[in-house]
Amino acid sequence: MLNRIFRTCSALMVSWWAAGVVCAGEVVLYSSNNVETVNSVVDRFTKENPDIKVSVVRAGTGALMQRVKAEAANPLGDIFWSGGLSTIGEFREQLESYASAQASAVPARYRGPNDLWLGTNTHVTVLMANLKQAPAGQLPRGWADLADPKWKGKIVLPDPERSSASYVALYGLQKLLGKDVLAKVVRNSVIVGTTSAAYEGVAKGEFAVAVTMEYAAYEYAAGGLKEIKLVYPVEGTFLSPEGMALIKGGRHPAEARRLYEFLASKATQTEVFKSAYRRPLRTDVDVGKLADLPALDRVKVVELDDAAMGGDRPAFLAQWRQLLAAR
Repeated sequence: MLNRIFRTCSALMVSWWAAGVVCAGEVVLYSSNNVETVNSVVDRFTKENPDIKVSVVRAGTGALMQRVKAEAANPLGDIFWSGGLSTIGEFREQLESYASAQASAVPARYRGPNDLWLGTNTHVTVLMANLKQAPAGQLPRGWADLADPKWKGKIVLPDPERSSASYVALYGLQKLLGKDVLAKVVRNSVIVGTTSAAYEGVAKGEFAVAVTMEYAAYEYAAGGLKEIKLVYPVEGTFLSPEGMALIKGGRHPAEARRLYEFLASKATQTEVFKSAYRRPLRTDVDVGKLADLPALDRVKVVELDDAAMGGDRPAFLAQWRQLLAAR
C-alpha cells in the first residue's frame, strides 16, 4: 500500500504542471524579485523547512498577476512575492485573506483590506548621479533642476509603460510640480526600456543622472564607486511599496502560509536588506544600523494615492506617449 502511494505521488510530481496537481509538501512561489534574492531566500527557507519543496516561477509583477487571474479556475500557484501594492490591489479577487502573525510589525496602510496582502518592502525613488558626468561636477538638488536645459541628454529615464517604478516617479513628479516641469524633464532625457538600463548607464558613465530606485543606486555606492551619489529630491520623493499575498484556491495553503510567515519575518526581511538593500516596511528593522542610508522618517516623502494612481494610469501613459512624440 505504501509503495503504491509513493509511486503515485512520484508520478504526480513529474507531471504536476501538466495535470495541475501538486503533492503535499510542495509550494509554488510566483515571484518578480531578482534571481539572486529569490534563490537566497528559498535556500534559507528549505534549510529551515526540509519537508517543503519550493517551486519558483519568475516574471514581472503584471505578467504574474495576469497569470494568477487566468488560472483562477484551476490555480497553479500558491503565493506571490513581491510586487507593487497598487498592482496587487487590482487583482484582489484572486487573493486569499490571511491574518499573519507578522502583520502588526507593518504599518496599517501597507496591509490589504481583510488581510488580502501584506507589505514587505518599499522602493524609494532617488536621483542616482555620477559626479564625473554632472555639469561642472554639481549634483542636482531635486526635480526642478532636471528641467534645466543644461541637463539635456544627461538624464536617463526608464519607460513608465514598462517600469512600474518609473511610472510612480513620473506620476508623482507631475502631481508635485505639474505637467510643464514633467515635459521639460522628459525633453532633457534619454528613454530606455528597463530600469536596469537606466542605473547601469549612470554607473558606466554614459549618463549623469538616472531616475531610479534607492536599492539599485546604493548597490553601486556601497560597492565602492565613489562617483555614484544618491540624491533625495528637496521637493520630496515617492515610495513604491511592495507586498505579498496568498493566491485564492492555491493547492497547498498550509505550506504557503509557512512560506508567507517566513518571508514576512524580521530575520528574512533583515537578510534581504543586507544582501539586496530592499528597505523593509517592518518598523522594527533599523536600516541605519545596517547601511549608510537615512531612516525613512528623515526622507521627505510625498504620499501618493495607490487607487488613484492605478486609475489614472491609462490617461497618464497616453499623455506620456504624446510627450515622446513632441520631443
